Amino acid sequence: MTDRRLALFIPIVFCASPALGQGSTTDSARVAALETQLADAQDTLRQLQAVIDGLASELSAISGETSEVVRDEPVPPPAPESYRDRILVGDLGGQVRDSEIEPRPELFIQSRYHDDPIDEATDDDLTHNFGLNRMELRWAGRVSERVGMGFEIQYHPAPDGAAEELVNDAFVELYPSDAITIRAGQFIKPFGFDIQHSSSVRESPERGIFAGYFFPGQRDRGVMVTADLGEFTDWLGGTTLFAGVLNGNRFFNDSNDKLNYNLRIRKVFNSIPLAIGASVQSGTQLLPPGLEGNDDENAYGIDLQYVVGRLGIRAEYVRGNTPSTVLGLDPEFVPSFSPGEKSTGIAAFFNYSLSARDDIYWRWDRFDNDPVSGRDIEAFNVGYLRSIGPNSRIGIDYQTKNDVTFNDDELNNRLSVSWNVWY
Repeated sequence: MTDRRLALFIPIVFCASPALGQGSTTDSARVAALETQLADAQDTLRQLQAVIDGLASELSAISGETSEVVRDEPVPPPAPESYRDRILVGDLGGQVRDSEIEPRPELFIQSRYHDDPIDEATDDDLTHNFGLNRMELRWAGRVSERVGMGFEIQYHPAPDGAAEELVNDAFVELYPSDAITIRAGQFIKPFGFDIQHSSSVRESPERGIFAGYFFPGQRDRGVMVTADLGEFTDWLGGTTLFAGVLNGNRFFNDSNDKLNYNLRIRKVFNSIPLAIGASVQSGTQLLPPGLEGNDDENAYGIDLQYVVGRLGIRAEYVRGNTPSTVLGLDPEFVPSFSPGEKSTGIAAFFNYSLSARDDIYWRWDRFDNDPVSGRDIEAFNVGYLRSIGPNSRIGIDYQTKNDVTFNDDELNNRLSVSWNVWY
């Protein structure tokens, strides 16, 4: 029986022989010979597969186990992200525990063309013509069953001499259970939606105006605990709780010997589909030299994300003590700060999916009591997005704005064309 099966391998050797056309004197005769040999080879392969299946069945019977024959079939590509998931971002602020860390980094490049400065802007307030807004490398994932890490570096602060901003993320994670993650190091603050939404996939060119003033750089240093409350009880499925103890004062070395405390809770209702979040920060900030009074750095906010058909809606409201400084290693105090004053930010974003690859959007963005100018800033954006494959996107944005902003995500031009590529 075994000899007969092994004999089926012999024709394969002859099918692979280069002497296929010997004796043929015309092209038609040669084609006919090739077709015959091809048919014989295909038949031989079918018989060989039957032999393999039979051997596998006998082996299963002997070992008492059921096994399936493994064949070399192409692995289907991952399913594309649904429009609902793209708007809601169910894993917003998620830990890195779901993937293994790899030697190859994640890469992100964002190039942009800027034009048509707003009337109030000076050369120091904007970028002219072509620029590279973001160049980032990131490693993130598990390093063992209970431990993970994340590390992200960016190049674009280097030409400005801002060496302290070269490291975006540098943190370690501990997984004491399936529900709990403990993160320590430098990472994105657990506050609101826009703060935690990655620049690589964000539709508008920059975050809401409030983000750059209340949370410049989006990062802080400290310890954060994340809890998936759905692991404890079914009725809290889709609910995530974040609690952090952080340096404050713009995420560099703590400069007032006091800590800030952040608390955020978010619930995703997949069946509606809707996501709602609420965030609170309690802390203190530095006061300019010679100035006394209220040094609170408190803030609270609410945010929601909703999908109805092809329309995606995101809205966020934040109110808190007016920041006394802007981002920097050494404190740089703003001219319009007064102790105890409040600033308010609100943004409403609407995205309409024209097709699987084409979107249009519009956004209203307002920030009251700008700490630099003391004015109320209002902007309106309209834009078009075109996806080029799964890892590239081009966006065209036009903005109207009544005054200059000075946060870390400056956008004081009317026209911007962005090209994002991530890998």
